[in-house]
Amino acid sequence: MKTFQKICFSFFIAFIPINNLPVIAEITMDELSVIITKLKDQAIEPHKTYYQLNFSGFIDIKNSFPEKLFSSISNSLETEPSMYSTATQDISQVKLNDNYQYSDIVKRRRNIIEILYPSETFQTLEDGVHFYIFDQDNQLQKKDNFGDLFELPAYLRVEKKNGKVVSIQKRPLISISHYTYEYWPNRNIKHSTTEIYDNYNNVIYFNEISYDEQGKRIKGKQKNLLTQQTMHYTNIRKNGIEKIEEYFDNNGIKTNHVIYYDNPMPSPRIENQLLNDNGDIIKTITNKPEEIFDSSKYLDETYPYNSLIMDIEKTDYVLINKLFKHTFDNNTAKWDNEAIMRANYLGIKANQIYYHKLPYPKFLNDRYKNFPHQKPLTLIEAENQQPKNEYSDLIKVEIGDNLQYREVIHEVWQQRPINLTLDQFKSLENGIHFFEIAEDQQLKQLDSAEQAIERPSYIRVERVMGKIISVIQKTRIIKMLNEYEYESNNITRSQHTVLESPVYQNMIIETTYESGNCIPNQQELKNANGIVIRMFERVNKENISATLDKFNDEGIKTQHIELIKSEIKHRHYIKTQFFDGLGNILLTIDESKKNENNKNKLKWLDNDEPQPYDNLPFIPDTFETVLLDTLIRQQRLDNNN
Repeated sequence: MKTFQKICFSFFIAFIPINNLPVIAEITMDELSVIITKLKDQAIEPHKTYYQLNFSGFIDIKNSFPEKLFSSISNSLETEPSMYSTATQDISQVKLNDNYQYSDIVKRRRNIIEILYPSETFQTLEDGVHFYIFDQDNQLQKKDNFGDLFELPAYLRVEKKNGKVVSIQKRPLISISHYTYEYWPNRNIKHSTTEIYDNYNNVIYFNEISYDEQGKRIKGKQKNLLTQQTMHYTNIRKNGIEKIEEYFDNNGIKTNHVIYYDNPMPSPRIENQLLNDNGDIIKTITNKPEEIFDSSKYLDETYPYNSLIMDIEKTDYVLINKLFKHTFDNNTAKWDNEAIMRANYLGIKANQIYYHKLPYPKFLNDRYKNFPHQKPLTLIEAENQQPKNEYSDLIKVEIGDNLQYREVIHEVWQQRPINLTLDQFKSLENGIHFFEIAEDQQLKQLDSAEQAIERPSYIRVERVMGKIISVIQKTRIIKMLNEYEYESNNITRSQHTVLESPVYQNMIIETTYESGNCIPNQQELKNANGIVIRMFERVNKENISATLDKFNDEGIKTQHIELIKSEIKHRHYIKTQFFDGLGNILLTIDESKKNENNKNKLKWLDNDEPQPYDNLPFIPDTFETVLLDTLIRQQRLDNNN
């Protein structure tokens, strides 16, 4: 039952705001003297423009001094390896005041995106890093100096090693921020402003903060210049109140009055008063209002850079993970088009069958919708991907009209070395060869990999440079068929059938999905006789998020489980009803009501052993793991016995 809560709740993503105050670090005069001396030793001077990697806004006086600055915008600054840990290039223009503290900073952040682009274009280049932009006619134009394109919306970066193009990247601007700082005589921060620009250097967001002489926030103001919304706040820090925020719409009318209470105060810590046009309170809630500006949103890529397709296999996971999350967007047309262009570039065509590269990208976590993003393999390439593993996957896919997976056949083969006389393989040429053990127990060579995988078991022999390096027996232990239906590129239905397996043979999982979403809405699990034994449903009732019904192999309901919303936001609890064979309720266990006697009653009611398939809802590509884990566990038990 606990697992049911965990699985269901994973689809109800919650973002809980945290309002922890920063701790202001003090600095001694000796420490200050050391910092300034180091900067002077670098010949750093106040009021001059320098360059810095990875600048971050600050409150601490210790962070108001730079550690390392660059005197010019050079190619070496662009190739600094430290930026790759975040998959972003972060370079700022910096000016210091007379005390060598930050005074004026313009920060530019770019994504580092590997792209699918013909490498033949750059074959004549020498080894090294090269820069390109597209001119007004959308033709590539080479640039020798990074300084020539530092402020541009985007550029291309090509790297060549040992005569081979190893990387083609686009580096589009994702944010431009302008910071200014003023200080008290004791060098603590007094006033700060942050401006965020669009691609054309227009201010789209403004944030200013005032501080007391100890460096603590006093008040602040934020404004979204795109929507004309504003927010003012004042830090109170007395009478149990930490802060008060006031929100105004584009006409200057106050819409929210929000009070934040101190941590020691009882829950809820937030009192959000919703106001009408006259300033009267119409409702009070405990949720914080939405931010007036989404600072995590990237700048739009300019054309033609936005038409260059991300190479998902080579780009850092930080960025591809963001791409995969667009699966949940309300409008996915942009990402659908990019996925279609990617499939076309890779030579993937509708209504064709391909073999898949491993590791197979799992649904939601490792791919965008059901679009392929890897170049297809031949069968002989696919069969030979995991020659040393105990278990080897073989994935065959059929592509539908929308260039998404229509069918996926996922096979798991157990691989074990087999002792055979090597003399019988002397006549083989170098390469991979396939055999089967005939009825007379003699080896029979097969003509192809296609013949081999049609059999439940075969022997694979590999010869390299005239020497046999491996003889492996492969036995298919799992074969799973996954089928998908779509509407407007969105998955609407899936069916997952266990075609072959020592456990749960012929079990079927049928799922329907929320309109325009990849989240299971309803799911039925049927046994080999076609009888429903588990049923999951997302519910739109006021206090219930989801239900799970359990049935025995004859289809008689044994349990009804509800995932119920708590009065505390983002909290749920489980309520379980147990039934007899006639549908009568024998016992109800409500987690919101503690009752020790329930535990003793449960021991004789819950006779059925928990099953691995209890953890509904299953999303595609997860039940294969359940099958393999169950099979391995069973094999270990058999071996121990």
